[in-house]
Amino acid sequence: MRGEKPKAITINPSALSQTMDYKPIERFARAIPGSTKQRIEKNVIFSILQNQMLITFDFGGASLCHEILHFVQKSPIDYKCNPTPSISVKINSLIEQKITTIHRQRKPSKWRCASCSRKLLPLMMLAIAMLALITGCGTIPLPTTSESWGNEQTARDLFADGRLQEAAEQYLHLASQASPPRSYDYRLTAIKIHLDAQNTDTAKALLAKINPTRLTSGQQARRHLLKARIALAKQNPQSALTRLRKIHFRHCGHENVPLSASKPCDSELPKSFRIKFLRIRALAHSALGGEHILEAAKDRIALDMLLTKTAEIKANHQATWQLLISLPSPTPPSTDTRPSAPPTSRTGILQGWLTLADIVKQYLSNETDLYHETFSQAILSWQKQYQKHPAKRFLLKDLLATTKEKPPAHIALLLPLDGVFAGAGNAVRNGFLSAWFEGSSDSAQRPRITLRNTAGANIQSVYNDVVSAGAKFIVGPLDKPSVAFLEELPGLPIPTLTLNHGKETPAQSHRNASGTLTLSKAFTQTPTDPGKTAAEAPLYRFTLSPESEAQHIARRARYDGHARAAILTPQTPWGRRMEQTFISTWEQLGGAIVENRSFPTDLKEISRIVQQLLKTSDAMRHRQSIPKSSDTRERRSTDGNAIDCILMAAFPREARQLRPQIKFHHVGDTPMPIYATYHVFSGAINPLLDEDLDGIIFADMPWVLRRDPENQSTLRNLATSAWPESASKYSRFYALGIDAYRIIPYLKRLRSRNFPNFRGETGELSVDSQGNVNRQPVWAIIRRGKPVPDKNGAQYSQYQKGT
Repeated sequence: MRGEKPKAITINPSALSQTMDYKPIERFARAIPGSTKQRIEKNVIFSILQNQMLITFDFGGASLCHEILHFVQKSPIDYKCNPTPSISVKINSLIEQKITTIHRQRKPSKWRCASCSRKLLPLMMLAIAMLALITGCGTIPLPTTSESWGNEQTARDLFADGRLQEAAEQYLHLASQASPPRSYDYRLTAIKIHLDAQNTDTAKALLAKINPTRLTSGQQARRHLLKARIALAKQNPQSALTRLRKIHFRHCGHENVPLSASKPCDSELPKSFRIKFLRIRALAHSALGGEHILEAAKDRIALDMLLTKTAEIKANHQATWQLLISLPSPTPPSTDTRPSAPPTSRTGILQGWLTLADIVKQYLSNETDLYHETFSQAILSWQKQYQKHPAKRFLLKDLLATTKEKPPAHIALLLPLDGVFAGAGNAVRNGFLSAWFEGSSDSAQRPRITLRNTAGANIQSVYNDVVSAGAKFIVGPLDKPSVAFLEELPGLPIPTLTLNHGKETPAQSHRNASGTLTLSKAFTQTPTDPGKTAAEAPLYRFTLSPESEAQHIARRARYDGHARAAILTPQTPWGRRMEQTFISTWEQLGGAIVENRSFPTDLKEISRIVQQLLKTSDAMRHRQSIPKSSDTRERRSTDGNAIDCILMAAFPREARQLRPQIKFHHVGDTPMPIYATYHVFSGAINPLLDEDLDGIIFADMPWVLRRDPENQSTLRNLATSAWPESASKYSRFYALGIDAYRIIPYLKRLRSRNFPNFRGETGELSVDSQGNVNRQPVWAIIRRGKPVPDKNGAQYSQYQKGT
């Protein structure tokens, strides 16, 4: 054996099978030293001819070759790009010539020992793994040269390190050095990385440069998937679905089996691609809302059958659950399935999810006091019917742990009742007490309320006092400095719902009524249960902050397709805060700020300010009078940076003068879209005054926009008769007080995200993992001086839920 002439093995990939996971070998490849890589490149020759491949391993000895061939024949690897028999001999001849050249340049004895096989098997595995990267659909092929291999490894490392921009540039460089179809693989990967980095416009521009007629079928599928991702990023879910329908699947018998099939035929698209496809389609369906929600849930159920990692399965279950609890209750008739459907079938699994969602929604909406045992019995009954349902793996335990809790027996309400914030504080108090009074006809069942004035007070002393007095839950404070102090504490003795966000800077010291410094960061906690943790006594935040309203407006304008915005805010500290929020949110969404102007509170020279904002002049304004039959080029502004929407923060008096000026100075055939925070609307219907606000889109709360008969006969009548100022000037803070009381029993389970959102007077409420109560407002547009529902607002609200 030792004296035999060195031989080479040419492996026909068609005889190998399909199930190997390349990840462990790929990690091994990244870890090996450079000298070993060079040795592999000298002894493993890739021969490529018309995108058809054979691989030849030459390690210099017959016995070694035999062992390697035996190993490869047992390995579970499938190469889909198989050479045809007619060209195999030609490729083999080329390989033999290269092998002969290599052998002449080295000592044969170096590779003649048969015992070397054990040392070379890991390298053999590495070589196979590298070839697998070439042949997998939608993956990046391994370059043939040492320099290219290193460049690709650099790109992979950059991506693994989170340096997405650099990784994308490296893949584009590799694409410029390679030939089709390999260059297109590199380019598609660069586009995918740009999307990961939220560089949507860059990804779109790069994808537009690719000639689709030159792509392989797998590359065509990747291109359609990237197009769908771009459409979703541009907030166009319908376009994303249209693009996804262009992805074709291998024909199976007499029908085309979709990606979502539980047992698809031998698809030419790999499992990883099907997972991405289903995720994107589910997101598109959920963004459209309505009847598409059920389709999104079906995609999630199909996706569940493909996932293997525990974290991904749990996240997918959570997404499925969020979709189904957003459906109307009970389940719409169109979603009913046959009772005879096996519980483990796809139809049976969907029916199980829907039935469980109906149980939870019925439990949530039942106004009578339901005990924990009642809910547990309903869940146990469901478990018997669906014994192998995937929801049992994670969801059921969380549901039972976050059932409805009765209101705490003693609630402390901490508010400023005099001073600068007296108006807002008193309105919150009045709404809170109205909801408390209306909540139960039996006074014995109502919790005890302790009200404390925080204006000019030491927040530490106030907080300690109510805890010592036996309060089990605290609502407040309302002012930022006090909230900031609580946020700085390592933990709280009892659950607390603040009505503002604290400052981002460290909490500052507070002063008592006499101005004497009294408060340090040390917090004197009343002794509590030693077993209580911060998680059991969390801090929640529920606020009507102007910054949140500015974010709502910017997101909505971007959703509507606008990209070049102008900002209009007052010359006040409040206005500067709104301006900064508009800018940061808009730029994060990929938009551009073209113009930014502020106006004085006395509204002097407002015409000039609007004129500068729109970059128009009297001459340009005159062009509006040019007949439409004239050359349309005469009707366009010569400014290449024309704005397509205005983001505005203004109060009613200001907005009533700004809107007519914008209409007067705007050059164009269609009105300039204006998106404003709710501050533009006083809350009172007054068509005579608000006619000048026509066309403004804004987001407000149901309490202000939906004056339904039920509210008119209960809480609203109480507010109007007992607290007229709260019902008018501070109506939104009155609604905040109502929801602050009503949401208390639901906070814990809303934070778990296992229950439907809370429909409050301030909007549809949810709680994130940080304890922030997020508010989804109602969208309106001013028509003839009155706010009316915005037809596009409902779709946008559903899009927000889906994403």
